[in-house]
Amino acid sequence: MYRFRWKTHPLATAMLLMALAFLLCHALTIPWPDNYFAWRHELMLLSGVELIMLMSLGMLLGMRPLWLEKLWGGLDKLYGLHRRLGIAAGLMLSAHWLLDLSPRWLIQLGLIAPKARHAGPHLFSWTALAKQVGEWAAWAVLGLVIIALLRMVPYGFWRKLHKLFAPVYLMGAFHSAILIPLSFWWTPLGWLLALLLLVGGYAALLSLRRKVGSLQRHVGIITAVESLPGNMLELRCAVPRWPGHQAGQFALLQLDAVEGAHPFTIASAWQGQGELRFVIKALGDYTRSLPGRLQPGAEVVLEGPYGGFTGTRDGLAAQGAQVWVAGGVGVTPFLAWLQAQWQPLPAPVDFFYCVRHAGEAVRLDELRHACARLGVRLHLLESAHGQRLTAQALPATAADVWFCGPEGLGQSLQRQLASRPQPPRFHHEAFSLR
Repeated sequence: MYRFRWKTHPLATAMLLMALAFLLCHALTIPWPDNYFAWRHELMLLSGVELIMLMSLGMLLGMRPLWLEKLWGGLDKLYGLHRRLGIAAGLMLSAHWLLDLSPRWLIQLGLIAPKARHAGPHLFSWTALAKQVGEWAAWAVLGLVIIALLRMVPYGFWRKLHKLFAPVYLMGAFHSAILIPLSFWWTPLGWLLALLLLVGGYAALLSLRRKVGSLQRHVGIITAVESLPGNMLELRCAVPRWPGHQAGQFALLQLDAVEGAHPFTIASAWQGQGELRFVIKALGDYTRSLPGRLQPGAEVVLEGPYGGFTGTRDGLAAQGAQVWVAGGVGVTPFLAWLQAQWQPLPAPVDFFYCVRHAGEAVRLDELRHACARLGVRLHLLESAHGQRLTAQALPATAADVWFCGPEGLGQSLQRQLASRPQPPRFHHEAFSLR
């Protein structure tokens, strides 16, 4: 739903400081500029270590571990970091590769003298094999990172291609294990790298065996399918072994083994009976085909629950006015929030629901009844009647704004609210996992 801003995380800071300390310790022993090849060796070692560390962390995050998901505030935040690690790995790989190619360019320019080579018999060498495997992996990583950043690539194709990162990572791990000097492994940075290689290798093997998220996977049965106005579909499922969820969380829903899983917000609160509700809007070929394909009694696979958009737990008990903003199908987490509450909320809440016209509002009667019961002020804005939401319409006393809806609307509101003398906390969820 949103682009992530680059933020400095403690883990990334620690890695950078260790790498700089490693480079500094080695640089003090290398004369400059008399020995270019010695400097190149150390820089290639540094960039290679950083690269495989980034890839190892990316593999770990790609496993969707619940403990990390909760630590980072939701799967959307975790995948945002996963994406940034991939971009950083692509940049580090480019630097590593340029260092590898630099001697021939500098020799052609006459800036350095060729390094003497000792010819010998052409025998099998693990070093030569590791270099060749590393070159293949480098081409593959650069291609995969570029494709992953192209939004026009269809989701189904991207999802299948993304699985290639696991074997490519194993190729990179082999390249690193063979070419990194033996003395490096006895340093603290070497111990950390060894641990990350073990973790990344284990994650890659799980991915190859299609075990990603398997501990959070549950089988359910579709109990009801109902078409709603506005090209939307309500789906109800019975999931006997569902572990429960917090209102506002989502699940990865697999309705077709070929298509794979897609994230959808759970539009109902947990009642302890294993019944879940989803509201799905037809936004692409896959979701448009669902009404004609889904039937009660069909099997469905759910993975989760995930997400940190749980305002009823975190924000609504705090002092200060609350503002909820939903756009179209973005009302689903708020449906669950309202259902989870049994008594009037302790802080005043204004709920702005933006739709094209009232006929396309999701479960409007249910919303109105729940809002009246809990003392929530519901504001229905219909764009077909020229009604548009701006930050000026939001109460000046708002301490928190919870938003779920179109990206453009959210970005506009966030910019406008940031200009206030005391901007409210703006909560949103980046629902796109790409």
